[in-house]
Amino acid sequence: MASKFFFSLDSLKPQKNDSGSFTKVTTDETPGLVNMSFGALKLQKNGSVEPMWHPNANKIGYCVDGNALVSIRSPEATDLFTVSKGDLFFIPKGYLHHIANLADTETNIVFALNTTKPEVMCVSNAMFSLSENVYKATFNSPVDILKGLKKSKQHDLIQALSKKPALPQTASSRYKYNLAASSKLVLTKGGYVQAGTKAHLPVLDGLGVLGFGLNPQGAVEPHWHTNAGELIYILKGKTQITVLAPDGSVDVMEVSAGQGAFAAASHFHNILNIGNDTVEVMAFFSNADPDYIGYGEVIGTCSNDLLASIFNVSPTYFDKLVKPTVPLIIVPV
Repeated sequence: MASKFFFSLDSLKPQKNDSGSFTKVTTDETPGLVNMSFGALKLQKNGSVEPMWHPNANKIGYCVDGNALVSIRSPEATDLFTVSKGDLFFIPKGYLHHIANLADTETNIVFALNTTKPEVMCVSNAMFSLSENVYKATFNSPVDILKGLKKSKQHDLIQALSKKPALPQTASSRYKYNLAASSKLVLTKGGYVQAGTKAHLPVLDGLGVLGFGLNPQGAVEPHWHTNAGELIYILKGKTQITVLAPDGSVDVMEVSAGQGAFAAASHFHNILNIGNDTVEVMAFFSNADPDYIGYGEVIGTCSNDLLASIFNVSPTYFDKLVKPTVPLIIVPV
């Protein structure tokens, strides 16, 4: 697949060890990305991601499978909560966060960030950047605290904990939203849509999510978003994704489970289920409240005379169309 808007996790080399793996998708891997990047985390039993923060990006995660403990340290407090399949969670720029697998099986989480190349700061690099005397003053500790610590030349961000961490007193958090259990804002013959935007998770900033399903032969109405790029990741099934760029180039991509595609803000695009099974999709947006202009309502605003002049046919040619007056989003209706 040659498109600059396409990616496949199977073709990318992850950072990997016995405790888990992380696969990143930036503009190095998918040059067509704008203001967004993607990551896929797999944690094995007792797998843990080193506490880190992103100086240049907000981050949104979706738990595909499993069960994990998430810790977020803000300037005010520490939030500790669990996420399971179907949960969405948000990590603001610069906030320290830690993720640990609570399941006896693999936990999978996918992420989107609102920059093409996220920067990473981690606890281990911070520790080794300072002198012994700083730690003596900070922790009232022996001067030689650093001598007992070890760090490999290529330090892994994923490690194995000796035991499962203690569960928090509550599983709820201001940073978490159960997308899978939310109401279906759109439900048609073609499929459904569930939303994780600022109206549903008020802490969101610069990122939003739609989760949707497409029945066989179902499609997302051709559309565009004026205020957001859309990063599409296929969880299940087989799709055809079409993206039209302002220069007139058209990318038609076959995108299946474990693969994704990107449409920049105001780029015309469409998703079609071309398989025999239901398609499940996560769509990440570079805006916490993405807007939507559907092609059905666009054509619906045009008179038959106008359409005839554009397409060089008789105005009566378009009498057969039932012109929508509102966004359809998922078709057929």
